[in-house]
Amino acid sequence: MSVADILGRPGEYRDLDVRAGLPGVANALARLRDEPVRARLRAESVVEGVLVTGLVEGAAAYDCARCLTSHGTEVAVEVCELFAAPGAVGIEEDAYRIAGTDMDLKPMLRDAVALALPLRPLCRDDCKGLCARCGRDLNAGPCGCADDDIDPRWEALAALREQLAN
Repeated sequence: MSVADILGRPGEYRDLDVRAGLPGVANALARLRDEPVRARLRAESVVEGVLVTGLVEGAAAYDCARCLTSHGTEVAVEVCELFAAPGAVGIEEDAYRIAGTDMDLKPMLRDAVALALPLRPLCRDDCKGLCARCGRDLNAGPCGCADDDIDPRWEALAALREQLAN
């Protein structure tokens, strides 16, 4: 998108409504859906370039880290990023850049949404997960697996417990 009308004119701004598809934004358990993200942004000219602020929202899906059931959710993240003007000095090397009079918002949107996706999503705080033996969802009820494996390191305490019970 062109920012020729505000670039180099500190204090000038433009409000933007952006819809952009961001395919492939995901982590191990969460992913952005195929729907475009929506962003209400303000691009404001500053001495160093253009400051972009606003809200980015999108639809996401995730698998619970404990029981692996799929759920949908909304992702919303506030952004505040500087797009460095051509020839700007003292700006970090990995900063977003303005090429000529154009700035590409997709990399910034992709980074913001990817960082907003949960790394360990849960369907609910008290999710019981899956049985380690049979794989049954313990939220639906007990699985009936017998807990007969006793760690030999605890045998001495088991004998003490029997003595105290008598």
